[in-house]
Amino acid sequence: MYALAQALRQLLRHPTASLATFFTALLSFALLHLMGLLLWNLDRVVESLERGLEVAAFLKDKADTEAILGEVQTWAEVRSVRLVTKEEALAELILDYPYLAQAKELVENPLPDTLRLTLAQPQAVREVAQRLKALPGVEEVEYGGELTERLLSVLAGFRLGMAVLGLLLLLNTLFSVMGTIRLSVESRKEAIAVMLLVGARRFFVQAPFIWEGVLLTSSAALLAALLSGLAYRFLAGGVQGLLPFLPVLAQKDVLRLSFGVLLLALFLGGGGAFFASRAHARA
Repeated sequence: MYALAQALRQLLRHPTASLATFFTALLSFALLHLMGLLLWNLDRVVESLERGLEVAAFLKDKADTEAILGEVQTWAEVRSVRLVTKEEALAELILDYPYLAQAKELVENPLPDTLRLTLAQPQAVREVAQRLKALPGVEEVEYGGELTERLLSVLAGFRLGMAVLGLLLLLNTLFSVMGTIRLSVESRKEAIAVMLLVGARRFFVQAPFIWEGVLLTSSAALLAALLSGLAYRFLAGGVQGLLPFLPVLAQKDVLRLSFGVLLLALFLGGGGAFFASRAHARA
């Protein structure tokens, strides 16, 4: 209790430095938390697209359907494959566009037999498409992998940018905490010297400063998690209103990331305060 009381007293003794550190940490943790939520959500979107990824191979009129089907079923990247005959494809098209039923008897069915593949390894979609094109009897191959590949590129760039920005924000918070603690140490230099002379242990001397750093960063992290969580919910609600099929993070996922930010805040606050006060706590 002594260390906690001293930490609170020191925070009030230097309100300007304490508030500057608090708001620096608040901005850093809010940005980190919100970027983490968005990145995690983007991961979920890519996973959802990959699970629903399908490759369509359109066959020539005289293609050996059974041979092609048997070959594709042996590929390790393929989870399942089904044959959609031209008659089935036309029936599905008429269900979507009933007015085509009138033209059914007037013109020959122009649709080809089609193999539809779902993949066990979605990242191999381009390779599978190229192998399909090389099979005799396959006229054309289509797949939705282009969008997924672009999203993966965006995700990789976002991860890199987040890592650089996150590192800068964390360093800024760490140095801000260390500066505030050094100010507190300087103001109590004489009291620290007396405690060391009478035999106080180093941890006893450092404990109030460590508590000070922890209080600054943990309070900022809690408020940051609350604000960024609300901002994420607002953004996710707006996106789902426009695109209801896109997945969003559950409340438990937001809380898990908030807990991770709080642990990071405790580490930065306690670690920064420890290193800032270490030199003055030596006997």
